[in-house]
Amino acid sequence: MSREEVEMELEGLVAVITGAGRGIGKSIAEKFFKEGARLALWDVELGGVEGVATSLDASKQKTMAAQVDITREEEVTKAFDQVVKKFNRVDIMVNNAGIAIHKPIEQMTVDMFESVMKVNVTGMFICCRGVVPIMKKQGRGKIVNIASLGGRTGRPGVGVNYAASKAAVIGLTQTLAKELGPSGIYANAIAPGPVLTGIAIQSPPEVRAVWNAGRVIDRDGLPEDVGDAAIFLASKRSDWVTGITLDVNGGILIR
Repeated sequence: MSREEVEMELEGLVAVITGAGRGIGKSIAEKFFKEGARLALWDVELGGVEGVATSLDASKQKTMAAQVDITREEEVTKAFDQVVKKFNRVDIMVNNAGIAIHKPIEQMTVDMFESVMKVNVTGMFICCRGVVPIMKKQGRGKIVNIASLGGRTGRPGVGVNYAASKAAVIGLTQTLAKELGPSGIYANAIAPGPVLTGIAIQSPPEVRAVWNAGRVIDRDGLPEDVGDAAIFLASKRSDWVTGITLDVNGGILIR
């Protein structure tokens, strides 16, 4: 059976993905496109998402890229307007954009703490608030928020600001699910464990070993693993699933 004969999981759906220029966000974009989604890719830096959008669809008929600072409400509102103008709807909202500043608490300033919370929590809130009216008008929608193992349990090198922000993402997601379920809108989170992106790839093996302590699957986590989980939560296959945090970590949390 050819690929064309297999029903694609996200055929015809429109997905907005934040932080889509690299790492996990890029992988989610690539996975979603292969499953038939039309994509609006956002990032605070335009170059990366422009490159991803063009590599997936040079004609830009099924993709679009925008420079969006998710902490600025006016930029998010404008970006949603552009998505609706091009694609007429938003079926899936993937809140992936985030930052990390790893410092011991004695070295962490209030500015460091608040800057991480502003992007990882307030920025996500602004995006969720912006997409909800669109999804309510449609009568359906899926919100997928990227949390972290660091929001589940304290991890070496995570930083209290990052851990607190990702724990907040889980609480935000659960409350969204209860509030929006009657409107046909689902809200779920993914909590990745250590994934080989950026800083992780450049980190010494002994550091990665500490991060992966307790893992029972004998390979490193990849951005693609998170992308596959996102497909499930964005598709009809998860239509009896809302308010959960899906742990994607190679079994680190098994006790």
